[in-house]
Amino acid sequence: MPKRASNDTPPAPGRVTVRSIAERAGVSIGAVSSVLNNHHEKRRIAADTVRRVRAAVAELGYLPNISARRLRGGNDAQNTIVLAIITSFQAPLPVINCFILALREAAAEEANNPRRASFSLVIEMFNAGKLHELPGLLTGAHFNAAIITNTTADDDRFLQDHVLPYPVVLVNRTVQDYPSVIEDPEAGAKAATILMQTDRRKLGVLYGQPLTQTTQRRVESFLRAARAAGLPPAGEIVAGGLNEEAAREAMAQFLARGTPLDGLYTVTDGLALGAYQAIKRAGKTIPGDIAVVGIGDYEISPFFDPPLSSVGVSHSELAHAAARMLLRRIGQPKRGSVRLTVPVVEHLRESTTSIG
Repeated sequence: MPKRASNDTPPAPGRVTVRSIAERAGVSIGAVSSVLNNHHEKRRIAADTVRRVRAAVAELGYLPNISARRLRGGNDAQNTIVLAIITSFQAPLPVINCFILALREAAAEEANNPRRASFSLVIEMFNAGKLHELPGLLTGAHFNAAIITNTTADDDRFLQDHVLPYPVVLVNRTVQDYPSVIEDPEAGAKAATILMQTDRRKLGVLYGQPLTQTTQRRVESFLRAARAAGLPPAGEIVAGGLNEEAAREAMAQFLARGTPLDGLYTVTDGLALGAYQAIKRAGKTIPGDIAVVGIGDYEISPFFDPPLSSVGVSHSELAHAAARMLLRRIGQPKRGSVRLTVPVVEHLRESTTSIG
């Protein structure tokens, strides 16, 4: 995060303006506008000026006045804070629903907040790897604060290279200077332990492309745990996409090669659904021939045939933690960058019944 200004006086009541930022930073209104709109490089604003503006933005808790641009009405409209959930089109809808509900509930809890603001919720979506193409991302032209999730490595590099001029919380990825809520990075290792405890020794992991920070950690911790237990190298089954059909195709090809497998870990419950179909079409049973562990515990996971064992954080808990963190950052702009790790929970069901 940019360094904070040395002046430690509290922000003025009401919405922080471009003029108040300019006064705090000791620069022109034009310079502030250029920095807030991420045009400072094009307009050759000095690096020290950019630093002072960003420090003042963080110190005062600036929120772009979306209401003045988009909403009609008087004071009530101008006191509306627009919250965004920013996610990729490829994200599973049940997961996004958790964030919608969590952010709505967190906003409702803030009904008596000191700003006396109302909240509006929007969903902004991008193609994986194309976060930089999202309109208003760099300027805050469409929303005042955001939860960002389901980004790829390319998206994370973009965030690392740019400072967004409004409160942001990242979910399940860590980028320097951004607050984040992440799952326990050893989730994959815990899945390997579950399979090994049911006497599975020929393990495999199914994941799709592109990998995110979180799915990469899941794969790596799973493979590391299998190696540490002295098992043969776990098979990596790589789907060409992130959906159930891609998982089914990749799993079918793997089984057709005859590679030994008696325990499977899928890095999302959605991929497990595709794997189930391929396993059954190959004439194999779950868990008799292949035990399966997913991650995420989607609402539909208990209704798989057989019900899917799952390990990982509760999406609801993850979403509520991110929503509460975002609302705190709006109300307390001086808070520094923080990282919250949500513990992993296990839901053991019939897909991992012990052999014999």
